[in-house]
Amino acid sequence: MARIITLITDFLTTDGYMGAVYGVLKSINPDVEIITIASSIPPADLRKAARAILNSYRFYPTGTVHMVVVDPTVGAKRRPILVVDSRYYYVGPDNGVLSPVFTFDDEFECYHIANPKYKLAADSHTFHGRDLFAPVAAYLTLGVPPSEFGPRIDDPVTLEDRPPETFGRETVGRVVDIDAFGNLVTNIPAELLQADSTIIIAGGQIHGLSLSYVDVPEKQPLAYIGSTGFLEIAINRGHAANCYGVFVFDEVRVIPRGGQGIR
Repeated sequence: MARIITLITDFLTTDGYMGAVYGVLKSINPDVEIITIASSIPPADLRKAARAILNSYRFYPTGTVHMVVVDPTVGAKRRPILVVDSRYYYVGPDNGVLSPVFTFDDEFECYHIANPKYKLAADSHTFHGRDLFAPVAAYLTLGVPPSEFGPRIDDPVTLEDRPPETFGRETVGRVVDIDAFGNLVTNIPAELLQADSTIIIAGGQIHGLSLSYVDVPEKQPLAYIGSTGFLEIAINRGHAANCYGVFVFDEVRVIPRGGQGIR
């Protein structure tokens, strides 16, 4: 079993919250290796956190525990859950933040974390990342079986996600993320694209797909297949979101060469 715990949170590193989580993990298992994937998720941004786990989970050794804590309804009746698939463990709130996990492996199991034995003694209603999720993650690295933490469930919460639509030869998708560089990540997969497609975003057009940023001059837009296999739009040495005035959920249209758009 790998002795690695990864963290995705909106805790930042300025208030000691992340330090408290580290302390709990190390107190339970001093030998565990802790890797922070992301600690500056925008507060309460479940979709950003979900994309962080989607982009990173598979690059870790089998047995890694992925802990995702973006939890705007902490203290409410939402369940804390543990998900197990053929390679990994995932710990977090049942608010949709673990939605991608349910697509990784058809044989996943989901447990409601309910055993008080694995809560920190100084349990609070507002810091389950420290008092509940961290102990569960740490005890998993010590070999405690998932069934010890609570009963199996089959109805975890998922975030609503509308896939791209095709109208004739035109594909209509949307921006699902804006990364730290201002690049626009869409939900249009590579298999729906042709190299000579025209991409339409916020009234602007990009003709053809590039392989990388250097394929166009500085400050010019480009479209390409990103590292996760989906269409992305960027400005070479620029900020595409600001340039186009685009936000998450805004529409992106793809028309193949010779195709006739519907709008």
